Amino acid sequence: MTLARRLTLGTAFALMMSGIVGASVGAALPFWRADFGIEGEISWYFNLVFVGGLLGTLVGSRMRVRQPWLPLSVGLQVVGFLLIALAPQFTVVLAGGLLAGFAVMVVNVNANAVALELNAGNLTVLSRVNAAFGLGAVVAPLLVVGLPWRTAYLLFALLALVTVALLWGSPRAQTQEAPPARGMGFRLLTFLLLAVLAYVSVEIIVSSFTGVYLQTLGYSVGTLGVLLSLYWVGLTVGRLVLGPFIAPDPLRRLLILHVSAVAVGLCYFSSATVWLFPLLGFLVAPTFPTLYTFTRNQIGPFAIPYIFYMGTTGSNLIPAGFARIPDPLIGWGVVGALVFMAAGLGLLIWRAEKHAGKEEREESKEKA
Repeated sequence: MTLARRLTLGTAFALMMSGIVGASVGAALPFWRADFGIEGEISWYFNLVFVGGLLGTLVGSRMRVRQPWLPLSVGLQVVGFLLIALAPQFTVVLAGGLLAGFAVMVVNVNANAVALELNAGNLTVLSRVNAAFGLGAVVAPLLVVGLPWRTAYLLFALLALVTVALLWGSPRAQTQEAPPARGMGFRLLTFLLLAVLAYVSVEIIVSSFTGVYLQTLGYSVGTLGVLLSLYWVGLTVGRLVLGPFIAPDPLRRLLILHVSAVAVGLCYFSSATVWLFPLLGFLVAPTFPTLYTFTRNQIGPFAIPYIFYMGTTGSNLIPAGFARIPDPLIGWGVVGALVFMAAGLGLLIWRAEKHAGKEEREESKEKA
């Protein structure tokens, strides 16, 4: 295996580990509540993953020399999983979450870039690498509910250790373009970040709290584990097959999927239909690759760290507040988050078209 192939495989494994971190908590939450006697304290887990994620984004976005710092950051993920697996009390789980959050964001910032750099900017490769995130998210809930949850986290630590080996020898980061002068581009970035915040919030809220909600409706732990995995199966399949649908008009086609997700979200209002929620994973699947590509092409590579900062906020800070919602009202919260997601994307489209119109008028004036 060539170095480029091994490192590309390593980026896929790294993003798979990110999927495990994001999806495992939804299945582990009922066990943590029972074993540690916690309720609202779970919000501290999201808060500390958020803090770790901000630090990881800060470090990862400034990482010009990736060797050995990128694989060693994944090594911190190994330590985080081990702390969670062996935790005698919930405060140790929180420490593991802090380390895992840091490692995930160092990986997310760099793995996508490494995959593009090693494969001449091939976005098809990037989509396949990102599909590994969904694979990790599919496996995680099944392992957490199918094995003793501590054993599952020990397995996650072992997979992270394999990832360290695959990423050893990571290339130096390419120089990024300087940001343009402040103006419409920065105002467009504001709307982009709102769309990212809304999407990542939905992804984590659905995967983390639907299991608790299903329990209030009488679903068994085994059933909720299968349904959560199906949600991530939908996300993985969607990233693999929805590309041709999205490509002709990415943002507008994505908006169609988001509006469809709002309609599917209505299933939360009935115990007889809530099992349909895994369809949400399929419908939102192309969101991150689409927004990532839009950022690079329409705003510039300098803006990439900003979307990860906002992604960290959406995946941790908002779920931390969501943890305070009474269990029977989670369905209302999910539908509200879906509406927020569709509205955020709609505002981005409106602003992007306004931005494009202004550029066309300026070009016409220059030609005249």
